[in-house]
Amino acid sequence: MGFLSGKRILVTGVASKLSIAYGIAQAMHREGAELAFTYQNDKLKGR
Repeated sequence: MGFLSGKRILVTGVASKLSIAYGIAQAMHREGAELAFTYQNDKLKGR
């Protein structure tokens, strides 16, 4: 059970695997958070 277990977090600004938001999202997921993401358009949806 991680530090963020049971928490829901909205992550914004994930444009690629090189973005800071991506790294933060990975760390939060490792700690047990449930994540939701926003994206600008369909081109970025699959990332």
